[in-house]
Amino acid sequence: MREVLLDSKKERPYGLLIWLLIFLVGVGLGLMRLDNTFWYKSATLAYLLASILYLSTLLLRDRNLHLLASLGLSLGLLLNLAGMVRRTIQTYELGVPHPPWSNLFEALTFWSFVVGAIYLFLERKYGVRLLGAVVVPVVFGLSAFAVLYASKDIVPLMPALRSYWLYVHVVTAFVGYAGFTVGFGGAVLYLLKEKFPQLLLPSKEILDEITYKSIVIVFPIWTASIILGAAWANEAWGGYWSWDPKEVWSLIVWLFFGAYLHARQMLGWKGKRTAWMVVFGFITVLICFFAVNLFFPGLHSYATD
Repeated sequence: MREVLLDSKKERPYGLLIWLLIFLVGVGLGLMRLDNTFWYKSATLAYLLASILYLSTLLLRDRNLHLLASLGLSLGLLLNLAGMVRRTIQTYELGVPHPPWSNLFEALTFWSFVVGAIYLFLERKYGVRLLGAVVVPVVFGLSAFAVLYASKDIVPLMPALRSYWLYVHVVTAFVGYAGFTVGFGGAVLYLLKEKFPQLLLPSKEILDEITYKSIVIVFPIWTASIILGAAWANEAWGGYWSWDPKEVWSLIVWLFFGAYLHARQMLGWKGKRTAWMVVFGFITVLICFFAVNLFFPGLHSYATD
């Protein structure tokens, strides 16, 4: 892989056509009369294949293997999109229309889709294929957890969720989750490169830059998500802030990554210290989503199924 700083390459003319093809085929498959879980399970298998291929690229620097890994991830995204389209259609057929990110199963599969899409965009734009060895297994893990453990039933939304805020607040939140996940992947590879310099990974400078840019781009989006969530809470529950566990941990995530950006910009920290900050920051992200949703009752308990 070329070791150059993350100055964006000129976009190939067929790049947008590939994205358009994935979208159109995914929507087309979603229109077929198959249950949404078929597509989600198929996407999980494609993510598993892509994970194996991306992990293999750490040992075998073969261009064809890189291409197959990217194709496997693209297939997973296509099937995931088909599942989301079909599930949305089925909510209308059952008389409980809502977007495919309202409960735990839908949230996890939506998270995996957004992470995969952002990573694939970065891979095509900057040529950071080896980052997939960390990010894509996370995508597979999220999808597998949803398919194996979360309830797949389509049920009516609770009254608080029947709002346009479900579209803007949740989408911004999951873009934030996805960006932090990609940043975590860059930080893990940085620490591996630091510990084992002989590994055929991108330079530490590139990995540090990938991590930083991932965080700095999504941090304002996460901030917007908290603000939008507060506005929604005021409309639904009569107050902007209630110290609900989900609200508290969303704020902790914001403070943690805000501290990371402050250390980078104001203190000049780079490298190993900031990489560890991102790793521990991602742990707060996992707590914010999994621990709070599954184990701590609160106003956001609807996400537990």
